[in-house]
Amino acid sequence: MTRPSTYEHSRYLEAKRTVDDRALHRPTLDRLRESLAGRSAPLRVVEAGCGTGTMLRRLLAWGILPDEVVYRGYDLREEAIDRAVGGIATWADGAGYVLEIEEGSTGPDAGPGRTLRLSGEDDSSATATFAAADAVEVARRTDAEYDLLVGCAFLDIVDLDRALGPLLGLVPDGLAYFPITFDGETFLRPSFGGDGTIDGSIERAVLDVYHATMDAPDRPGGSRTGRELLEALPAAGGEVVAGGGSDWLVTPPYPDDEAYFLHYLVDGIEGAVSEAIADDGDVDGSSSVAGADAAARLSPEAVSEWAEARHRGITEGRLTFGAHNLDVLARVESDDRIE
Repeated sequence: MTRPSTYEHSRYLEAKRTVDDRALHRPTLDRLRESLAGRSAPLRVVEAGCGTGTMLRRLLAWGILPDEVVYRGYDLREEAIDRAVGGIATWADGAGYVLEIEEGSTGPDAGPGRTLRLSGEDDSSATATFAAADAVEVARRTDAEYDLLVGCAFLDIVDLDRALGPLLGLVPDGLAYFPITFDGETFLRPSFGGDGTIDGSIERAVLDVYHATMDAPDRPGGSRTGRELLEALPAAGGEVVAGGGSDWLVTPPYPDDEAYFLHYLVDGIEGAVSEAIADDGDVDGSSSVAGADAAARLSPEAVSEWAEARHRGITEGRLTFGAHNLDVLARVESDDRIE
């Protein structure tokens, strides 16, 4: 078998934890740590698209957050929230925290939540509440205010124009940290064509169509959100204070569960491209000329053969994958919310 028989989104999120660990732009993290050091306790943190809680674990383990933290994380997927609670509990035990879990606690404007209270031997503490909710809609409704907003790999899958203003409104006179924001480049190696398996132009067409699907007007997000964010933040009341590249790079031999991460991505690319070319080779809703031209060169059989070859490369430990992302840290100067 060259690929998994089923895919689970929460497992993918956990599998990419080590990929993100390597990718995160350290100078931007250092600036974040320095900027948080002088803030009054407890530090109030809100995360949009918290997934399985890997960013909270990371920020605590790496000493980015101060000794007293109150955190709230939102994600649309109940399964991700369940895994976040379990993951934090397991991590906290190994990190020397005393843990209490409160079921059914209520978060502001988001319905029931689940709260974990972590107490460290050095008198550090973190209270984390997770709730299944749309973070942008919560931001529109709530009067709650925070010191730090986190959105990891989030803004490139939502409508940036619709989401950014309300989210920044959560952190008046605070900070907004948007790491791992996709910015338009994907590559896989080794290249096709040398052994006659698949023409290299097929892969170029697949990736062109894949990026074009991200930019379709009927789909939230975009393939160049990273660079667009640098202009959108000042317009929405934020000042960019740090940033840098946070490229994903996965090479064999694959550590931890990173082979699953790669299989999941290849499957996602195959699904998006297959759907896009299903209607007489058109990229549904996309205005990308390159994407439309690429789609015209593809057939369902060619896309399937491409995916099978790339899954086989993962299974055999030969595939290298890369994607270009940006980390951006901004200071929010006012409490003016853009609706």
